[in-house]
Amino acid sequence: MSNILSKQQLAEILLQLLERTSFPREQMEKYVNRLFETLKWDGVPYVESGKNTYTVRIYERGLVSLEKRMKQSDEVIYWLLEDIIFTATHVQLMERHGVDNIRTHLNYSDEVMEELNRGMQEAFQQIGDPYFQWHQTGKRQELEGMK
Repeated sequence: MSNILSKQQLAEILLQLLERTSFPREQMEKYVNRLFETLKWDGVPYVESGKNTYTVRIYERGLVSLEKRMKQSDEVIYWLLEDIIFTATHVQLMERHGVDNIRTHLNYSDEVMEELNRGMQEAFQQIGDPYFQWHQTGKRQELEGMK
């Protein structure tokens, strides 16, 4: 029997974990629901559940720029959490600095990058292990680099 979760099961787990953070639930639902959209946003990981593996794809300009096959649900969940938390933290920073990334842009100074990292750190700390530890040790780069 396969331990591969459906997209709906992944979404439910993601929402349960994200409820531990201080991010608004409506915003988190929007980001989790991207899993089900047919339009693929640039740089966002999308997951397809197969019989015995997950296929995670990241698109750039409509083309697959990264594709990985994975067997561990926790690793897929972590990868998705990294993207969602980064996006939510980045949006909060843009709002705090009064920019929209269309007409005005965030100045990625050392201070802003520190705020971004601190926000992500806080969210993962609220979620807890193993995801917090994985965030601390840079597991996303490992996952994106694995063959």
